[in-house]
Amino acid sequence: MDMPRLVQEIRTVRQQLECRDTRSSDQISDIRNHLASQWANPSKDVDQLISPEALASIKEQVLRSLGVAGTSQVPFSIILVEGILLFHDNDQSSEHHPGTVCDTGVFIYAKYETLKMRRESRTSYATVEGVWADPPGYFDSLVWPNYVKYHAGFVAAHPELATDRMANKADAAQDPWGGKVVICSSDTAAEDTLRQCVLAILAEWHKRSH
Repeated sequence: MDMPRLVQEIRTVRQQLECRDTRSSDQISDIRNHLASQWANPSKDVDQLISPEALASIKEQVLRSLGVAGTSQVPFSIILVEGILLFHDNDQSSEHHPGTVCDTGVFIYAKYETLKMRRESRTSYATVEGVWADPPGYFDSLVWPNYVKYHAGFVAAHPELATDRMANKADAAQDPWGGKVVICSSDTAAEDTLRQCVLAILAEWHKRSH
């Protein structure tokens, strides 16, 4: 993963969004679309995971928390950066550490059983090289061991994440973002996970605006 390039891209977009008062809405939309990504393999019922009523409730919660009447009055922009290796680097002093350009992080975790069920329920993935299908035993032989390896820092810093399958790999690790990350579980319903993430973002905004 080209982390220096990613960090520089985030810096550039932050600078562009900070100048949004001098830009048209079309220009801002172009910036957002430049960063937008989509799932390689969304489930067919992905739009039904969270009901319109729940989304409306969350939107109202956000507006009420910010004290504004509509989305056009929200006083900040959000750049969402998603990636499975964002939280593995323990070198917080590096200028290429993603924590240097992100105000906060949200680590959405799940238990072994949940992750295995989700992974093995997908038949294939669309990749740059083509379509990939996991061979038999791939989750236990490669996916899970690397998940434990690259998230060991959070397991050490947040004991509530430790399980019998993970705890023995985390003793010497450090929190790679120095406490800037909120931990959210995705073992629950999608609506509950989304609410956790939204509350984390709002809390960070309120902390910085006072």
